Parts: sequence; C-alpha cells; structure tokens
Amino acid sequence: MDEMDLKRLAAAFPENEDLVQVWEEWGGTPYLQEAIEALDRYEPEWNKERELGAWAAEFVLDALEEGAGEWEHLTPEERRERLDEVVEERYEDCRNGHQFARENNARLRFADAEAAADALAEEDERVMFPKHLEDF
Repeated sequence: MDEMDLKRLAAAFPENEDLVQVWEEWGGTPYLQEAIEALDRYEPEWNKERELGAWAAEFVLDALEEGAGEWEHLTPEERRERLDEVVEERYEDCRNGHQFARENNARLRFADAEAAADALAEEDERVMFPKHLEDF
C-alpha cells in the first residue's frame, strides 16, 4: 500500500491507529482480503460499530499476526479453513467485549440512560473498518 493511501486511510479513520497498521503490514498480501472474507462469511456487518466496529482492526491484526509464520506455507483452502476457525473461536468474545466497553463509555458520557441508548443507536451503522480501499 502506498504512502498516499495510508495517509488517506489515517485521515478517514483518525481514531483508529490499528487500522492503518493492518493495511500497512498486510494490505499488500492476500491474507488481509482472506481475513475480511472469513469475517464476511461469519457476520457480514462485522465492520459496523454494532458488531466489532472500532475493535475490528485489532481483531484482524491479532488473527493475521498469530498465523504470520504459517500463512505462506498454507494453500488458499487451508488458510480459509484456518481463518474461519479463528473467527469462529474469537468473534463473539471480541464482540461482547467491544459492546460492553461501548455501552459503559456511553453511560459514563451521559447521566441519562435514554441519552446513552440514543447515542449508541446513532453509532450502530457507522463503519469502522473499510473492507476495500475504495470504501473510504
């Protein structure tokens, strides 16, 4: 990924440094797209704030780094199977942690529970991880 794309990505998602790191380290490999495809198979809206949202980059980065030594030795089919396993094993825990932190932060920002719920609902559809560079 070239420097201009990384700067555009950083400008589009200023609160998410992990996102830039994911694209910088893995954007030139087929593995990032394969991880995105694995997430899409599991939950098509994984990149929205109501799912993994702001934690999606960390999730993807951890999954790719865990298999860093093995990806190039696996066939595409073996990588698909391994990425599907990783997503299935970890997705719900990560999603639950993200949603707990998100709800807790909203409660801390707003004294009124209804205001917190409204703020969360507003953010639900927000995309926090572009599935393709054209998405930002």
